[in-house]
Amino acid sequence: MKGEKDYYKILGVHEKASTHELRKAFCKLTKELHPDTTSLNLEDAKVKLQTVMEAYENLNNPYLRNIYDNKIQNGLASRKKYKKPIINTYTADSKIANSIGDRRPFSNGEMFSLLLLVIVIFACLLFAVLFANFTGKEINSMPIWLIK
Repeated sequence: MKGEKDYYKILGVHEKASTHELRKAFCKLTKELHPDTTSLNLEDAKVKLQTVMEAYENLNNPYLRNIYDNKIQNGLASRKKYKKPIINTYTADSKIANSIGDRRPFSNGEMFSLLLLVIVIFACLLFAVLFANFTGKEINSMPIWLIK
């Protein structure tokens, strides 16, 4: 396919690759191509890293991957008949899909840090109440939500 990027070849995975395999290939390529860690020219590394990120963004999203696979299948069938170039519209589709609010789930590290945050907040609150209690301070005004 001349006028179109082959995202599977860019990431180095087969067309039936799972999301885990995609993630693994993406992580490997980003480590190799990151401007801080690569031996390539900085401009070449940036361009290659951007194409890898575009490929992963489109293949990791199931909706965009389905569109991409369908266009590839239709493109192969139509190229055999008409030999007509295909226009690349995947980046526009990905921007629309990302602006809709399609969010990824929290990772284990993010969940752990949220748990630590909640524990620290409650520990500080408990410490403040205990400190006020031991110093003999009392609440001078009643909270509005207690008055009825």
